[in-house]
Amino acid sequence: FIFHAIITLFLIFGWRTKLFSVLTWLFMVSLQNRNPYIQQGGDDLLRLVLFWGMFIPWGNFYSLDSKSVNSISKKYFFSISSIGYLLLIASVYLFSALSKTSPEWRSEGTAVYYALSLDQLKLGMGNWLYQFSGLMKLLTHFVFYSELIAPIFLLLPIKNKFFRTVGVLLILILHVGIALNLYVGLFCVIGMSSTLGLLPSSFMDWFERQIKDSRLKIKDSTYKSHVTKNNFTRFLKFSGTIFLGIVIIVCLLINLINVKGFGYKLNFKVGLFSNAFKLEQYWGMFSPFIYKNDGWYLFIGYKQDNSAWDIYNNKPGIDRAKPKSIVKMFESDRWRKLAENFEKREFNFMKPYYCRYLIKKWNKEHPDNKMGSLNILFMKEESLPDYKTKPVVEENKCLCTEEK
Repeated sequence: FIFHAIITLFLIFGWRTKLFSVLTWLFMVSLQNRNPYIQQGGDDLLRLVLFWGMFIPWGNFYSLDSKSVNSISKKYFFSISSIGYLLLIASVYLFSALSKTSPEWRSEGTAVYYALSLDQLKLGMGNWLYQFSGLMKLLTHFVFYSELIAPIFLLLPIKNKFFRTVGVLLILILHVGIALNLYVGLFCVIGMSSTLGLLPSSFMDWFERQIKDSRLKIKDSTYKSHVTKNNFTRFLKFSGTIFLGIVIIVCLLINLINVKGFGYKLNFKVGLFSNAFKLEQYWGMFSPFIYKNDGWYLFIGYKQDNSAWDIYNNKPGIDRAKPKSIVKMFESDRWRKLAENFEKREFNFMKPYYCRYLIKKWNKEHPDNKMGSLNILFMKEESLPDYKTKPVVEENKCLCTEEK
């Protein structure tokens, strides 16, 4: 973790950017491989941005590397890697829109209502917005069509600077809106920062003219490095272009297989290639429909005399009343994501481990009030139209004892 933090700092400051781009990507892959149950779409996006960053000269500006004589003066950059980066950002929103096939998105316009009905996610401005059904319906259509139109604007070859700027602004508005209403961790920060990389160079020129601090301005250099290209250098460049072209095709196939009606299934060898470079991705944010199951957890410990103790609230007995703020029960979005996965049947295998972790942690921190066993209950509350819910159902998720 310490080494990972150090190399990330080197990348942020832009020192030996190419080397530390590779190392940061490698360590990010390692970290994500070991934590699959707490990840969300933003983690996939960050990993893939770092992948394309290895092939893009993003150390030429606003970096320590830019002070060297070999820095390139032009801001406009075009190559197979820049195409890959552009297609990555466009894919996030285009395939998210294509995956939204439920009536909540396409006809009813109730997707935002159901999203804000999830007390595990709703926060801040979402509590205010939830009062206005008409506005939520309007915002549902805005989100859907913005996701559909923004990537098209990013890819349009005509009036590219204008349309790309509009596309970037639409995406930024989407993420600001999500961040103000829903608890989704770093997803919005990653989405906004990665999209800013697509702003036209003319916008950056204007931005630099507004900066009064000369230390942040770019010095126009007329120097251009001259690298002698022998046959081996040409071969490496050609091979790299072929490799990145294959990566682009594989990424598009991975996204297309999640689109309804696309018949192709990923070939085993293609899957091996994808896994080797950690290219897997799925941009189905709230797709194809919004989850309607909401609720909260009860962590009930039992002492040797079988008396119950609520280890979350640290009080005796079992209080089944709905908490005032469910979203505040989670230390971070990572814990919230773990709780979301904990509810699903496909994650049954991890439930005993989490249960034993909790009881072990409690007994270590409360040696005078130890628990012999722990029962994890989920109070499921399903959202219905018109601000209604089904009666709360109590589900027993796991019962365990501490391992000796």
